[in-house]
Amino acid sequence: MKIWIRAICILGVFAVLVSGESAGATRDKSMGKALLLSLVIPGAGQHYLGNHARARSMYVAEAGVWTAFAYFRVQGGNRRDRYEEIAEGFAGVEGDRDDEYYRALAYYVSSDEYNIDVMREARFRYPFDRDRQLEYFEANGFFDDDVWEWDSLDYQLEFRDARTASKESYRRAVLTTGFAVLTRLVSMVDVYLSFKLDKSRDWASRPRLRVDSNRDGDFRVYLSTPF
Repeated sequence: MKIWIRAICILGVFAVLVSGESAGATRDKSMGKALLLSLVIPGAGQHYLGNHARARSMYVAEAGVWTAFAYFRVQGGNRRDRYEEIAEGFAGVEGDRDDEYYRALAYYVSSDEYNIDVMREARFRYPFDRDRQLEYFEANGFFDDDVWEWDSLDYQLEFRDARTASKESYRRAVLTTGFAVLTRLVSMVDVYLSFKLDKSRDWASRPRLRVDSNRDGDFRVYLSTPF
């Protein structure tokens, strides 16, 4: 959670700082189009407004996000291949298995040990119904081609560590997609602020009709304009 808070703060400060560089950038431009471009590709809205330096910064951030995503996905896949090789070579596992199977493999020395726990669970769930116990046992135990037994505890621990590392890599890949959302939000906020600041500058530069009064109750009407 701390990394998310830190990232939001950094990106928020970035949006505020860069928004001050947009004088005149939004003239004859569509806010809707700029926002849509920023939603699709962060920086495209800035490029459309002519803010090329800020656009390049957003492009670099976007490229970094998806590079990190690809890296963690590949890393997760390589680590998964590793723990599958360990299971095949030192526990007698053959073929692809689902994650529930590999979870049991990580914490039970053999399928027999796992099945003992399944039978205990069946007895706990259905203490007075032998048929339901057997039904539960047959549905949740591992038999025939699904049996395993580790050659040693060291191989099981190596398998467990590799599986944990693989899942962590995939989790980090998912987290990077959150940063992709953040970069789009920052880009859209920057575009929005660019339009707002330019509009306020245009309004401030227009001639204005002013009315002043003094202590005697006299009024003065005059036209003012900035130079």
